[in-house]
Amino acid sequence: MNQVRCRAVDGTVHTLTLRPLAEMANGQSPARPLAPAEHGPLPSRLVAVNGITLLHKQVPRDPAGAPGPLAALDREIRATHRFAQLFPAEAYPPELPRLRYYDVDSEDPFVLLEPARGVPAAEALPRLSAQDRHRFQAGLLRALHLAEVAGLTHGGVDLDALRWDPTTRSVQLLDFHRAAPGDIRADIWDAGLVIWRAAYPGHLGRSAPDLHANGGALRVLLDGVFTDPPTARPGPAELLDRLRESLRPKVIDLGARLAPGQHAFDLALRRKRDRAAAEQDQDGQLWPRLREIWRRIRTTDDELPPLVRCPVCLDRYPPPENGLWRRDPDGAYHELTVHGRDPVKGGMNLVNTYRRCPNPSGDTGEHYLPATYFAHEPPLVVAMIGRPTAGKSHLLAALVRELVERDGLAPYGLTVVPLDLHRHDEYRSAVLEPAGRGARLPRTPKQVTGPAEILLIRGPHRTRPLVLFDVAGEDLEAVGDNESARFLIGVDAVLFVHGLEPTPERGGNQALEMSLARFQAVPELERLPAAIVATKADRLRYQPPVSHWLREGSQRLTTVDPELIWRESRDVYAFLHQRQEFGALAPFGVFDRCTLHFVSATGTEAAPEEPVFPRGFAPSRVLQPLVSILAMAGVFGGERGAVGM
Repeated sequence: MNQVRCRAVDGTVHTLTLRPLAEMANGQSPARPLAPAEHGPLPSRLVAVNGITLLHKQVPRDPAGAPGPLAALDREIRATHRFAQLFPAEAYPPELPRLRYYDVDSEDPFVLLEPARGVPAAEALPRLSAQDRHRFQAGLLRALHLAEVAGLTHGGVDLDALRWDPTTRSVQLLDFHRAAPGDIRADIWDAGLVIWRAAYPGHLGRSAPDLHANGGALRVLLDGVFTDPPTARPGPAELLDRLRESLRPKVIDLGARLAPGQHAFDLALRRKRDRAAAEQDQDGQLWPRLREIWRRIRTTDDELPPLVRCPVCLDRYPPPENGLWRRDPDGAYHELTVHGRDPVKGGMNLVNTYRRCPNPSGDTGEHYLPATYFAHEPPLVVAMIGRPTAGKSHLLAALVRELVERDGLAPYGLTVVPLDLHRHDEYRSAVLEPAGRGARLPRTPKQVTGPAEILLIRGPHRTRPLVLFDVAGEDLEAVGDNESARFLIGVDAVLFVHGLEPTPERGGNQALEMSLARFQAVPELERLPAAIVATKADRLRYQPPVSHWLREGSQRLTTVDPELIWRESRDVYAFLHQRQEFGALAPFGVFDRCTLHFVSATGTEAAPEEPVFPRGFAPSRVLQPLVSILAMAGVFGGERGAVGM
């Protein structure tokens, strides 16, 4: 008997007690699970859960005792979850397995299904009457037609995957551990072999039988089944017609749930574009006059260098050249004495040295910036905004690992290196290395005023520092004066981080509301690039449309695709709208250019009492929001920067 944490079809978390039925019968656990051949490659057993019997399939550990691969179980859960979403509970087709609970986050992930019905098909077939044999054929084809409605192929149709229920005289197709999106006609050859062997067991192998043998009794039914390519074969619906059988399953229109949100997205996008067009018309009349006035009043002050802004104190001043400073291992800064004017040595001195911020306002403690911070094009300061439990810390860690350790922007022609070496070394030791070991990260400390990371992005069109801020959600929620949150008025782009939960958060989002209020001090706020990041998407990984976009995350992109970004943005907006999480969507109407993304910063979830992620730290799609931001900020240059929602 053991206690497990798992999720139901709707994603909600449950704690269940599993008790093997053998233990209930004689007080002893079985020596080993049921033979994998009976239920596919996943070891299986019957268990009692809250007084009902369920089939428990589990990922086996490898010979060394390490957790086994998740792929087969994931495919089984994905398929049965799709069935549970698509077919109404009151009219669930008996030809398919039925999902009850699942777990993919623990060291020993599993799925709980309703028990298989009846007896193995191979055992029942020799005793079937001619009428029951007809029902067996129709039942197999019904199961495949239902899989086709769900957009899936089974991938392993044979007698071992079929059950016959003598009470209802019906078939059940099991073992969807090979299931994948695709054309169901890929399964028709194997289904034809099952139908043939049900009548003529002597045929072995996967070769096509002679349909004219034995009087050609199955020739009409199986005509065209054993042809290649699969697209030339008849589908299960056509084969059912040949049997004079039909199937009209009740199906839930999953797209209908998202339709109102998609319509709302289209309207909101149209309003933003109309607003931008109106502003452009006004600019076309205003700016020529302003340029002429400026030309007449120009003075020698124009020759002064442009002002730059410190990301810490937010003061603006000419680029500082007030000496170089070294940082000791203990964090103290000491001014560097420079001898001679050798340009090579001078360049070396700029590496891993700092300049002290002049801090004209004097309202912040002494602070330093990398010596080359203002030596490139203007820095891109990106703020991460979200409530305390949104998952910003894990998202930032996953993002930095992808940028620096995995060269994630290389396919786009960009390289990323740390600009502040000391800051990056501290962040690596405190955050990146624990994350790499699968450790759960602590919350961001309160009252942190400096950036978490300062990186340098190099490319053929731009070389810009990238400054990433992660401020505690509690500081963002504060209503009064807050030194930690004032960095918002100096940002160049914003990532709004919204953590997805199985139960939608339909209340207000104070961190977001307070941040948008502080943003009112930013000139031309609406022109800042922004992205809404629906993180923790792994908690709803089998829910459409989340499931589709997380699968897309396995594909390594090499270009910025505005069409793909538009489709994902529309799906995320519709999903949040359908869940009535309107607070998370508020930035979309504020910013002229705002994309939306599904992201999993960790890939799995740790149990509340566990300090680590049992199956490791496996982020998915964390780069997509930043790529959109970089495109909107012009880092890619040319047409590849033409992204905006």
